[in-house]
Amino acid sequence: MTVEAGFAEGDAVLAADGLVAGYTPGIDILRDLSCRAWPHRISCVVGPNGTGKSTLLKALFGFLRPRNGKVMLRGADVTGTEPHHMLGAGVAYLPQRPSLFPHLTVESNLKLGLWHARVSKAEVRRKLEQAYTRFPVAHEKRNQPAGQLSGGQQRQVEIARSLLTEPPVYLIDEPTAGIDPRTSEDIYELIASLARDAGKAILLVDQDIKSALAIADYVYVVKNGSVASQGSRATFGGDTDALVARWLYASGG
Repeated sequence: MTVEAGFAEGDAVLAADGLVAGYTPGIDILRDLSCRAWPHRISCVVGPNGTGKSTLLKALFGFLRPRNGKVMLRGADVTGTEPHHMLGAGVAYLPQRPSLFPHLTVESNLKLGLWHARVSKAEVRRKLEQAYTRFPVAHEKRNQPAGQLSGGQQRQVEIARSLLTEPPVYLIDEPTAGIDPRTSEDIYELIASLARDAGKAILLVDQDIKSALAIADYVYVVKNGSVASQGSRATFGGDTDALVARWLYASGG
């Protein structure tokens, strides 16, 4: 396969090769799945429900140890590395389900994003101020229990918390699930800016196909636990309708 500009194998900061994984002995959800995440790029994983998209992120982040295959981070084998070590190595993970502590204040939830980092109180304050500048809603609600915030506001706080350690790699699972369309647009624009302006390597799993593909640089269509089709937006002329059609074809729809 011809390597497209900006997507060379050696330029990927995070790579999965031939992953086989599942939760039950003898039952594999991922079946020889390979993917890449590049700096300044958004790699989008789409496909039917139950095909292994979220399982892929869990295997990459260390919540699930693959039965076979490798996960490489900057050329080092990190297969099965525990999540807190992956976080320390510069990989952030935003899960699909809410992960804030609802009875703690927004600021306390943000501070938990630095629990593993050895930083001074002054550095904690500096990072919080940066978060408040980027996410005004977090500053406005900083003294309120996180559980009192709307779904979209909570999602913004979760993103703000995950960015406190300035991770170069970002795994994102269903970022706008259950969030109103207007707030969803803001979140997708934020994700796009993380790659475009902050240089993050982003691997995005999403069911909002059109919105995700609108910001994607490279697309993996997953079916039955493996990659059925892949390519850059340029492959399809940047046509999201063509990308959706390819997804539907691979899904058997």
